[in-house]
Amino acid sequence: MELVIINDGSSDHSSAIIKEFVKQEPERIISIHYAENQGVGNSRNVGIAQSRGDYIGFVDSDDWIANNMFELLYTKALDGHDMVICDYFSRYEDEDLTIPEKGFSQDVFTQKQAILYAQVVPWNKLYKKELLQKIQYLNIWYEDVASTPILISLANLPAYLNIPLYYYKRSRPGSIANSSGPKVLDILRAWDRLIEHADLNNSFKEEILFFVTKCINYYIDFKPEYADHFWEYARKHRELLSGGEYNRKAVETKEIRDLFGIFNNSTPMHATKYETKYATHKKRTLRIIQVISPICSPVSDVDSAGTEKMVYEITQELVKRGHRVVLYAPKGSKVSAKVVPFPKYFEDRHLPAFIRKTRPSKVDLIHDHTFSSIVRLRKMGVPVLPTHHLPTNSEFHDSVYVSHAARNNAGVNGLVVHNGINPDEYEYSEGKDDYLLFIGRILPDKGVIHAIEVAERNHQKLIIAGPIKDEEYFRNILLPRINNNEKIHYIGAVASKQKQELLKRARCVLFPSIWKEPFGLVLIEAMISGTPVLALNNGAALEVLEGFPQLVCNSIDELAHKALHESFPPPHVLREYVLSKFTTSTMVDQYITLYEQKINEFMKRRVKLKLLRRRKFKLRRGRRFKLVRGRKNLKRLRRRKNLKLQRRRNLKLLRRNTKLLKRKRYILKKKITAKRSVTKRVKANKRSVRKQIRTTKRA
Repeated sequence: MELVIINDGSSDHSSAIIKEFVKQEPERIISIHYAENQGVGNSRNVGIAQSRGDYIGFVDSDDWIANNMFELLYTKALDGHDMVICDYFSRYEDEDLTIPEKGFSQDVFTQKQAILYAQVVPWNKLYKKELLQKIQYLNIWYEDVASTPILISLANLPAYLNIPLYYYKRSRPGSIANSSGPKVLDILRAWDRLIEHADLNNSFKEEILFFVTKCINYYIDFKPEYADHFWEYARKHRELLSGGEYNRKAVETKEIRDLFGIFNNSTPMHATKYETKYATHKKRTLRIIQVISPICSPVSDVDSAGTEKMVYEITQELVKRGHRVVLYAPKGSKVSAKVVPFPKYFEDRHLPAFIRKTRPSKVDLIHDHTFSSIVRLRKMGVPVLPTHHLPTNSEFHDSVYVSHAARNNAGVNGLVVHNGINPDEYEYSEGKDDYLLFIGRILPDKGVIHAIEVAERNHQKLIIAGPIKDEEYFRNILLPRINNNEKIHYIGAVASKQKQELLKRARCVLFPSIWKEPFGLVLIEAMISGTPVLALNNGAALEVLEGFPQLVCNSIDELAHKALHESFPPPHVLREYVLSKFTTSTMVDQYITLYEQKINEFMKRRVKLKLLRRRKFKLRRGRRFKLVRGRKNLKRLRRRKNLKLQRRRNLKLLRRNTKLLKRKRYILKKKITAKRSVTKRVKANKRSVRKQIRTTKRA
């Protein structure tokens, strides 16, 4: 392995450090020095030309790598891959925070998907030298945007290694991402190169053009002061960038905006200085029924269990957006929508018939939150979307799960919509008191005993809050240990202000659940309040805390150690993380998209069924004379048939009589003609005889 160092006019002591390394390893280290900064693209080209190895990787200044990064990438590349991509860490020095990032953001890695969803940065990849020699890096800002999609399209079997190996230092002063100025418009040259390559490479033309469309969407928000230039560029290349299946799907899922108003009949985007506006058509009002199990608590703004909380948040947000919602829930539910309370002694099995009897005349969709999905199991005459908040035996192809972990545990296909909370309902504080907090139902599965063990080991104060759901377990197991430790306090169920105060002031919230939690709402409730959480690696904990894997523990020992020694992320970082992923608005956006898809699919099936029935009816009409459809129909058909036959017979008889009449007339005419000729001859003979007699007399 050799090291090529490009010292592109650094003003610190880098030159001296490099010289020392060259003295130690003169055969393996190549040093190149420029008096002035000649650009990142030029440095990469020089390094590629000077390298002697078969594979090349890049490491930018101020960044660092894992010790075995290139060993792992090289081992993978030996399987015949021209390029291998890995994950990386984003390092925030100011906040002492390291967050893992994906090098490829989709579930299934293919070459086409890599062009669309792989990070364009050059440094988390290993390239075959022959691949890099096919193109040159442009000496511009955003040289990676102009080159990486092309390299992926030219690579033979690119591969992905789902391991973070590169450490990228973010918020670095002077970096291109944090800079502004006319050089920002170099991105237009990068897009030009991609479009030019797309014209020459038909195999990946659609993918590269869609990548450019995504970039335009991103840079309009990333550099809003240059939005006019980006919009002008999009309008100039409208024929290439508009339309296509990728664009349609991305607009439907709100991955990108509908730049030209093609897919949703909207007014095209128009840009103004420092501001970009999009005028879209008003979406139609949906008529939705929300259904929850009769065994649940009433749905209201009072703190309640996870399912009731989510149904409340969804209902309130839908009403806020102008949709018509009817909620079927236990008596005492209080929401902005119309509530249909359940009668006494009501069970899940009664729900379908009850809804058919009491629902409004016009309904677009029923959202089934029942634990047994009983409404989805019955034919309701309208589309039904089931959400599984807890594990269930009723699984469907269109089931919605609250996490990927819950879907994987079910072992079936389905959709995932993460739970969300309303940030306005939670107080935020950066000041913390010195106590640990366990908040949740008092059950063995929730791991309350493990929270007590952590507090006992560390001699830390622990507050336990939540309703007792297992009296025997609390009285025999938990209460003796609580009474024997003056630093452990059980305060019962909490709500509203008291819960807010506990969450925002705690040093850390413990989540030692030992069962496969489908989601774990406490995790995001704590972080939105600015409080870190420590969770055991069960259920969806690792998924919910994806941005902070250091907060997930694999054992009670690790949990106790981190509760005492861990340096937690800053409160504002925790809150921003929840705001970006787990809000009510984000959750309802995804549900509305699913509602519309479900309704459209239902309407398409309905139209197909009508057409099929119409075709069957026409076939039956065409074969009516061959089918017996009752005595009346048979008599009618026979009468019609006999009438037609009689008409045909009469017509034949009439034609025959007409011919006979003509024949008779012809014969009679001939007879008359013959008779007249005989009469003429007789008269002529008579005249002749008379003439002879007169002549004889004269003589």
